[in-house]
Formats: sequence, C-alpha cells, structure tokens
Amino acid sequence: MKSLCLYIVILATLIKSIASFSCEDIYLDSKNTLYKATSQKKVENEIKYSYGTEYNTWYIDPCRSVENEPKDYTKEKCPDNSRVCLVKTIEFNDEKKRKVIDIIGYAVSTPVQDPFIRQGNYTLYFEGEKESNYSAEINFSCAGDEKSNPDIELDANKKKVKVFWKGICVTDNKTEPIKDDDGKDNNNKKSGGHFIIRFILIIIICYFIIGMCYNYFVLNKNGLDIIPHIDILISVFGPIFDKISDLFGRRDYRPILQ
Repeated sequence: MKSLCLYIVILATLIKSIASFSCEDIYLDSKNTLYKATSQKKVENEIKYSYGTEYNTWYIDPCRSVENEPKDYTKEKCPDNSRVCLVKTIEFNDEKKRKVIDIIGYAVSTPVQDPFIRQGNYTLYFEGEKESNYSAEINFSCAGDEKSNPDIELDANKKKVKVFWKGICVTDNKTEPIKDDDGKDNNNKKSGGHFIIRFILIIIICYFIIGMCYNYFVLNKNGLDIIPHIDILISVFGPIFDKISDLFGRRDYRPILQ
C-alpha cells in the first residue's frame, strides 16, 4: 500500500509539473514571449493629510517575484514568490523618511497552465497570502501603450485586486509563436519540441491512470498489481534500482519485489 501511495504521489507531481504555468510558453502577436515582454512595474499614488503623506506603492510582475521590494528597507519586504505586492508607507511632515504601515502580497501562487482569453483579454489568476485571503487577477489587453503603468482596482470587500496590463496581445494559439514570412523563427522549433514532449507525457500518464482504474475496479486487483504491465516494469527497472542500492552500499536492501 505504501508503494502504491508513493506511486500516486509521483504521478500527481508529474501531472502538476506538466500543467504548471510558464511565461516563457506564452507567445504574443509580436512573436515575443510573455516573459520577455513584461518587466516589473511600480505604480504609486499618494494621499495627503494635514500631518503628512500616505503612499500606496504597488510592485507588479506577472512572470517574476517582487519579494525583494522595497529596496529602501531591510526588514520589511514583500512576501516570498509574490507577483503583486502593495506597500503602504507614511511620511510625517516633520520627518524625511517614510515608515512602513503594511505590506500585503496579493499574488503568491502559480496560475494554471491554460489561462483563458475573455473579450480579447488574456487573464491570469493568482491566489494571495493565506493569512490575508486576498487574490489577484492580471488582465493583458492589446489596447494602450505597453510602456505605460498598469491600472489597478482594489476591491476590499471581495478581497481581490485587478491589474490591467496594457499593450500586450496574446496570440490565439498562446503556446506557439506567429510564423514570419520566411518561416525561420527558431523559437517556433523550440515551442514545437516542448509541445511534443508534453503531449507524449500526457498520453503516458493518461494510459497509466486509465489502466490503474481498469485493473482496480474491473479486474479487482490490489496493491502494485493495479499498475499496468507491472511485471515488465519490474523486470526493466528492477536491476536499475538494485544497482543504485549497491552504489550507496545497501546490498541487503531490495526495494523491488521479486
């Protein structure tokens, strides 16, 4: 049973790694990737009071973490792996240095592999810090200037922030670059190779999942016997595991059933 649980965990990890999101796999109409087309944005607004000024500073990067911000502080930093972070500071009239009031991470997770296009916008969804329960939605739109700062909408009641990134046009294919007239785009070859590898891995994983379900529910097999062609797998990979065990000095240990 422990071997079966380990097998399921490894299988789930493989599925997750295949389905994980990567900005380098998303292509724009300009034949550039989302990773290369985006960089960290800093959006700041201020609220003036009689005693001083409050600053709301947003650090946004959909493809990289902003956890090292703000750079002017040593102790207060944005949460690890955060893609959207709000730093609230205040500067009193009689002081020349800002003081941090609060730091909130609105996007600390990795979105799913296949975000969708809705009304011409490409949308990414992120979960926030567990303690704050805030989430983030980053929308990429073809309209506007790519060099301009994104627009930000914060809904405190729904605990959600929406970021509208301008001048980013994602292709309908999303995972394949647009071919030029000569068809000599090297990135196209790389993307095709990645797609084939993922496609083959998905077929293999689906085959094992369907086979395990069939062996368990139809043939009433248990334990390792529910794995399709387990005898062949043991005969092929068993000697490899034995060699690894010998290499680490575990000659009396036999993880593979004979």
